[in-house]
Order: sequence, then structure tokens, then C-alpha cells
Amino acid sequence: MAKIICLPDKREFEVGRSETILEGALRAGIPHAHACGGRAKCSTCRIWILDGLEQCENRSEDEKELSTSLGFGPEIRLACQTRLRGDVKLRRLVLDEADLEITSQLAKDRLGRCGDNKAIAVLFCDIRDFTAFSQTLSSYDVMFVLNRYFHQMGEIIERNKGYVDNFIGDEVMALFGIDDDPHAPLRAVKAALEMLAAIDRLKPYMDAMYGRHFDAGIGIHYGEAVIGSIGSRKREKLTAIGDTVNIANRIERANKEAGTRLLISENLWERVKESAVVKDFVRVKLRGTSDRITLYEISDIHAQVLAEISGQQEPDQTRVRYAGLDWLRVLPEAELPMGERRIVKRDDFDLLLIRTTRAVYALNNACPHLHLPLKDSEVIEPDVIVCRWHESRFDLETGEVRSWCTALNPDGSPRGFEFVGDVSKNRTPLRPFPARIADGFVWVALD
Repeated sequence: MAKIICLPDKREFEVGRSETILEGALRAGIPHAHACGGRAKCSTCRIWILDGLEQCENRSEDEKELSTSLGFGPEIRLACQTRLRGDVKLRRLVLDEADLEITSQLAKDRLGRCGDNKAIAVLFCDIRDFTAFSQTLSSYDVMFVLNRYFHQMGEIIERNKGYVDNFIGDEVMALFGIDDDPHAPLRAVKAALEMLAAIDRLKPYMDAMYGRHFDAGIGIHYGEAVIGSIGSRKREKLTAIGDTVNIANRIERANKEAGTRLLISENLWERVKESAVVKDFVRVKLRGTSDRITLYEISDIHAQVLAEISGQQEPDQTRVRYAGLDWLRVLPEAELPMGERRIVKRDDFDLLLIRTTRAVYALNNACPHLHLPLKDSEVIEPDVIVCRWHESRFDLETGEVRSWCTALNPDGSPRGFEFVGDVSKNRTPLRPFPARIADGFVWVALD
């Protein structure tokens, strides 16, 4: 006989080797839900094994099928299917009518595992002094800026196999490793560095549009957390809960005191120290704790490691020497159809690729007068780009100015942004980069 401690009932009962936990609970008078009659056709009898998971027999085929479809972690079992070899401590998860409604999940697409305890990297990114920045803007502008910012941050996180858990005000929370990726700690650091680089590239746009910009701080911690879906039936989402999340949030806030932009915990540092470049370390006391801990300021990741985790080809296959220039392979030809344009994000600038009937052109995605994006600007024949902002015209091949800022006020200031002043005198040309198509790829000479 195996002894069971059942919570929240605080009851103890015994089951035989051939008896399921559900059968034993019902025999002991415990009101254990089992909407399908104990045939593994619903999840209402599910339990959380708090202690003694190793004493549970392996899942039956029926339980395995249902558990897989609902994303149950190993600790979540169906009482109607589970038999024991020894003593366990468990918690019933369906106690009343409200629980029955929440756990009626057979018709839903699962976002992830339910109640799975695993090691993940948790990242928090928070805009610095956003309240002061937003007080001078209209509500529409604040929403526009946040949407642009969140769009870029979300793309970077997802590109690095992270999951955007939430946008909270001007804060981003992301999870790395929920799919057991062994490179999750390093991907979280890589994403953080790319997020800060994207914010830096956004600053000239902010300055041009609003006369000011903002910065951000990022904190990352690695540790155990419970992964599961929360929310109402129509607005359910995957999230993480536990001390790891709280510590990551406090590490992000520690940037303000330390005067840094990216801090990671010692737990995370131990997993990336062979791959990341540390700029400095600080000893701080996190909010709500009494002891000082060490946090590490990260500045870069070694290039060889970046290639490995990004799944890139060897350097000699992505870089070639041709016609006296060093060419970088940036995009498959199929991803740049005739008449289309694409953005290739880099740490120093965003590369704009344009393919016309005559050639492929590559240039910095920023107009020379106010550094605003050129991507949606019109291209006219013979291959001249017309800046959408002030209607300057540039030759895509040479970068020379064909006409300069024709859509300005008489005093040379931009319409609607007169505070910027006269931008008409600095006739800065575009800087095109040599580009060509070869071996099915687009190549650009950036140096």
C-alpha cells in the first residue's frame, strides 16, 4: 500500500498497487472531480505531484496523449490513470465550479507547457525616465513611439528564440529557454545587446522628431521558474512565475544605481562567461534583500560564438574578396524580388537594399538631412530615390544630390518641426555601398 497526503484537503489515505489515485480518493470520501468518469478524456482530475514523483508509474498511452496535447509538465498527472509504487504528496487542482471552467481545455490551442518547472533566462528592459519624455508629447505621439519601440524589441527577442511575456507600461519582459534551448542563456545576452544597439539607432530619429530621446536598462537572471498559462479563457497567455522573475526585475532596476545599461546575475554569468565580454562588475544590494550580490556588465559576445549560435556559415563562405573589395553575403536573392526593398539590421546602422530593373543598390536607411528612414521613399527612373520627408533626390548609384530638401519652409526648417532649425544648407550626399548578386545571394561591400 502507498500512502498519499492530499492537499488542500490535508487528508491522508492509502491506495493499493492496482488502484489509481482517483479510485483511492473517492473511496476515502474526497470529492475529486472526474468529469469524463475516469477515462482520460478530460483534465478535471489532474493533480500536482509535490513530492514523490519517482514513485508514480509511467503514464498510460491515454494519459500520455492527453498530457501532450495540453502541454502538461511531468509533475502534472491524471489521477484516474496514475498508480503508485510508494508514498506521494499531491495537490488537487480542480476544487469547484470555477476550477472546472478554467480547466476545460480540450478545445483550446495550448501556448506551452502547463505548470512546468524549468530553468530559464528572464529579461527585463525598461525605458529610462519615460514619464519625463512623454509629458511633452501628445497621447498619440506617446503611443506611436511606444509601438515603434516595442515592435523593434519584440522582433529582436523573437529572432533570438525568446518569448515576449509582456509589455508592462514602457517595460518589456521576455523569457528564453521555455523550449529547452541549450543556448538560451547566451541568446538572452545576445538579444539584450541587440536591443540596446537598436535603441541607439532610434535616438537620431527621436531627436529629429521630438527634440529628445530616451535610453533603457536591461537586467537578466537565470534560474528555476514555473512556466504556465494564466488569464481568462479568451485571454490566456504563457508566463513565468517565481523568484527568478522577481530577481531579474530587480537586476534591471539596479542599472539606475550602477549607471549601467546591461547587468546580468552571477547565475547567468557562470553560463556565458566563456562566450561573453564583461566590461565591469558591481556589488549591489537588490531591493528586498539584505546581502550584496555581484552583477556583471556585459559589452559584447565573441564573434566565433555568435556565428555558432546564429547557425551562420563559416566566415570564408559569407565573406569573399572580389575586385579588390571585401564582400559580405547579406541576403538570399529570392528574398529581394524585382522592385522590392529589404532592411538588413546591423549594429552600426540599418542597411537598405533596393532592387530595380537596372541593379541592386545598398545604402544606409537614413536620410542625410534628419537621419529619418528612407525605406518607404519613392524610387523614380533612372534610379533616383526621393526622400519621403523633405523630397530631396539622390542618385542611387553615386549618392550625389540631385535636388535638396524641396519641401521645406522658406527659412529652411522642416514643416511641423521648425524647432530643428535650418537644414537646407548641409547638402550631404547619400553613401551607397557596392552591391551585386552572385551564387543566389545579395553581396555588399561595406568596408
